[in-house]
Amino acid sequence: MFPLLLFRPRESSMYPAPAELAWRQPAYGGGSILDLVSWARTRVAPGGLEAARACLPAAPGGDSQRVVLALLDGLGDRYLQREGVGTHLLSRRCGRLSSVFPSTTAAAVTTMMTGLSPASHGLNGWVCRGHGRTGLFEPLPMIYHESRKPLRHPLRRHRLFPYPTLYEDLGCPAFVISPAWLAESDFSARHSRGAVIAGYRVLDEIPDLVAFALERLGPRGLVYCYLPHFDSVAHDEGMGASGLKDTLLAIDGCFRQVDTACRAGNAVLAATADHGLIDAPEGDMICLGALPEVLERLAGPVWGERRAAFFRLKDIGLPDFQALVARHWPDAIAWMSADEILSAGLLGPGKPHRDLATRIGDGVMLPRGRGTIVTAAKPEAVHRMRAVHGGLSGEEMDVPLLLGGVA
Repeated sequence: MFPLLLFRPRESSMYPAPAELAWRQPAYGGGSILDLVSWARTRVAPGGLEAARACLPAAPGGDSQRVVLALLDGLGDRYLQREGVGTHLLSRRCGRLSSVFPSTTAAAVTTMMTGLSPASHGLNGWVCRGHGRTGLFEPLPMIYHESRKPLRHPLRRHRLFPYPTLYEDLGCPAFVISPAWLAESDFSARHSRGAVIAGYRVLDEIPDLVAFALERLGPRGLVYCYLPHFDSVAHDEGMGASGLKDTLLAIDGCFRQVDTACRAGNAVLAATADHGLIDAPEGDMICLGALPEVLERLAGPVWGERRAAFFRLKDIGLPDFQALVARHWPDAIAWMSADEILSAGLLGPGKPHRDLATRIGDGVMLPRGRGTIVTAAKPEAVHRMRAVHGGLSGEEMDVPLLLGGVA
């Protein structure tokens, strides 16, 4: 936990976020998705039932060491409580967890598949900054950000991802169930090492794949199941779209069947999300490239997320750059320097990734309200997303803890 004062490097230009988007820090140490992964890893270990309770007190007891861990991409806790009345999902909600920071898939899914914090795995956004000539890269599609070429050099990839996966050191069988188009991607294949990979084409196939995996686990084992559907629709249609509610109901039907399969297979079901989302009005977008005097003081494009934009400066100190930006967008951005990010523990515990300083740069810009930050000169120059994530608002950070199967 860290005090809000840490968000105030220049007191005169900082104001609290709007009440409905009040910031929420990651709850590492017993209330985050990182702790949920620690619980699952510990539970399936020999003699791990008692030790698992210390990782996540809200998780179930019982004597089953067969765990199904499901990640429902983008399904924030606040959305579920508003729109999920009458769903099986909401009936299985037993509490709230926090995401990691940034509250984004690249950081959170990597945590789920490794058991490492963002500080240790080093991925802090859809776009990350690599060492040396790597420059900006996109870890999930595994491409260089600007050239769009594949990032396949083996030595460079080893430096980017020098850590083991969650499944490699479990000491028991593991399965990863994800969409077929994603299951064999470079990123997924590397982060699924040690597990049997199973791809599905439609939601209806997931319960059968879970049942298939449970038949092959033995007395101890882990099944990780990834559903990206909600996040994809939210980005395209926004949080109030009828299509998003329809997607929630489709996921709910799948989840109910997975819950049934877990009960039949003597497995504990634990589900959560990597983040929530908020609507992002185009009129609230901060386009840094619209002002040459701002852009020329950056050492390159910002990276990370539109809701958490990391940056590196040239020929200017941070206070002077803050003052320059504030002249054009007064009170629109909260700032954290690199030192403040680390001292606040925003990226979590553990041994830092060797390139963590490079990934953080000089700091991060956090747009207030529902704002977003891009390097482009105008909104039309960036891919349109009606809903976004990555920031510290409760809508983005709060994710549900759903429990089913057997205790």
